[in-house]
Amino acid sequence: MKEIMRNLKSNPDFQRKFLLGLSGATFGIIITYVYFPKIPYRIGLINTPSVYEKVVVYELRNPLNLKKDKLYVFKFPKDTPYYKKGEMFIKYTKCLAGDKLEVKGLKYFCNGKYFGMALTHDSKGKSIKHFVYNGIIPKGKVFMFAPHPKSYDSRYWGFLNKKEIIGEVKWKILDW
Repeated sequence: MKEIMRNLKSNPDFQRKFLLGLSGATFGIIITYVYFPKIPYRIGLINTPSVYEKVVVYELRNPLNLKKDKLYVFKFPKDTPYYKKGEMFIKYTKCLAGDKLEVKGLKYFCNGKYFGMALTHDSKGKSIKHFVYNGIIPKGKVFMFAPHPKSYDSRYWGFLNKKEIIGEVKWKILDW
């Protein structure tokens, strides 16, 4: 975020691209909600460093067949000290029902392939518990993940019920 702010202050080319992207996204949101309220596509503005994509178009539906390493929009599954149940979230699917999830210490593996590590403390220095599971992911469950080291994802709150997914990202408009 600091780099973005620095570029916004000092880089005219970045400013132009950023404003064009933001203007386009704003226009798209207005058109989507005012003129096409029944169309199942929405524009999402993403304000988290854990996901590289910042403006996406997602289809508003619960997908029947999830794909691994794909972005999905979902309702946060439970109340935590950081987020409330039902808040809109976006993360990648990392390990699906039928896959083998293993946690070795703080390291996470899906079907034997390492993909990330949990932290022991949050950004304020408070101790944080991580989700531990070793076995086959149950039917109807999915492990959500983002590659940013401080992403608050399934490593900390566990499996997501597939029914909580409300949209599948179809297009990435702006990312960095």
